[in-house]
Amino acid sequence: MSFKNSEWFNLDEVKDGVWFISDKTGANCYLVEGETKSLLIDTGWGLANLSEQVRSITSLPVDVVFTHGHPDHVNGAFQFSDLYIKSEDEKLMEMFYDKETREQIINRFKEILASDFSIDDWVNAQITKPSHVSDGYIFDLGIRQLKVIECPGHTAGSICLLDSMDGILFSGDSLLAKPVLMNLETSMGLKTYLNSIRYVNTFADDFNMILSGHDDKPVDPIIIEELICGVSDIIQGKIEGKIEKTRFGDALTYKFEHTAINYNEDCL
Repeated sequence: MSFKNSEWFNLDEVKDGVWFISDKTGANCYLVEGETKSLLIDTGWGLANLSEQVRSITSLPVDVVFTHGHPDHVNGAFQFSDLYIKSEDEKLMEMFYDKETREQIINRFKEILASDFSIDDWVNAQITKPSHVSDGYIFDLGIRQLKVIECPGHTAGSICLLDSMDGILFSGDSLLAKPVLMNLETSMGLKTYLNSIRYVNTFADDFNMILSGHDDKPVDPIIIEELICGVSDIIQGKIEGKIEKTRFGDALTYKFEHTAINYNEDCL
């Protein structure tokens, strides 16, 4: 089975000028349109023409910012030119533009690629050098401003983006209703993650909705308090997850009411 480009993406305008773009793999991107510029948050796997899809929505110049450097967020970066990432994740992003690595990745998707998809072009794709963002950096789109909030944990360079005008927090993979993956080679310790989400929570009055990297609908911010309390209890040894097999090996999984976390006991 193969998907045409028009079938690869699912679009939903969450609020005026804020577009939810999901693909067939479950990776989410978001396009936020202002008066003078638009901002694309993450680019998915790049297995269809995301640039064309974005251009069907906006004619404004588009900056692209990455919530972190994992391949399901950065592998479509080659379709764009004005890129931004936290410096700590730049090398991680570059790793997924290594030809051998991309050859290994694309093998996972060959059965669902569109018939006109060029595997060679994807494998050999290169990106422009990204600019760096840090905590407090503002993307000024004219009518909207989005603020960068550092959130190391899932990766060293993970960030969230705050659109206080619309009350939206774009969380990447740092805050999810699905399990937050803290059991990866690129993950930092739970203590670092706990400090990060406590910091994000200081902006709680400025948003009432979380748009994440993989959930198929907006997430209730209640998950932040759940994770703060739960991760704190895990660190203190008050609760412990159950061992489960995941795509990334065995992990301890603790399920809360509205979210969950995967972690390793040697990375607290």
